[in-house]
Amino acid sequence: MTFSDPRSLVLWCLAAFLCGSIPFGLLLVKLAGKGDVRAHGSGNIGATNVSRVGGKGLGLVTLLLDILKGFLPVFLAKQAGVPLDQLSLLALTAVLGHAFTPWLKFQGGKGVATALGVLLAVDAQLMVLPMATFLFALWLTRHVSLGSILAAAMMPVQFLLTGASILNYGGTLLELLVPALPWAALALLVIWKHRDNIRRLQAGTESKLWGAKQEAGHDQA
Repeated sequence: MTFSDPRSLVLWCLAAFLCGSIPFGLLLVKLAGKGDVRAHGSGNIGATNVSRVGGKGLGLVTLLLDILKGFLPVFLAKQAGVPLDQLSLLALTAVLGHAFTPWLKFQGGKGVATALGVLLAVDAQLMVLPMATFLFALWLTRHVSLGSILAAAMMPVQFLLTGASILNYGGTLLELLVPALPWAALALLVIWKHRDNIRRLQAGTESKLWGAKQEAGHDQA
């Protein structure tokens, strides 16, 4: 398949969106006989709320599947010869599918796990700064949500730092900004999906990973 034809890229983006849109959390909780995960806790379909409703095992499976649904379409596109700069757009559409799944009236999760999947699929180098930022923020504050927000903000920064080597790119930094735009949009999306967490962080009421018991409705990633 050639990617000089924009229609090929559109088809890959559509496939990435649809793959990302699969609401694994909702499906797994229903299959486990626990009802609709959206009717419990925070109402989120992500791994945190699934763990609350269906147990830690079900939450872990949801986390892995949410990572996989971001990883798989981008990895397959990469293997099929989609240029690495265009993979940035596929990465964004996969996370958009998770955040705005059409199967749930365009309501979805916060995109952190799926974003992790697309980062791994494009190039493992893109994980360095976001993951380091996440771990440091988590160690310092015990807030998964803050770590996720700051890690998301580091994604376009990491791309600008390592994108030239990943793309074997010899152009100017200004020209590198174009393939970096989807990563900036992805970062803004993840941050926006954490807007309730941001309000709680500002109010000092956000739950922590360890310490006081986490309250329902305080999904952090």
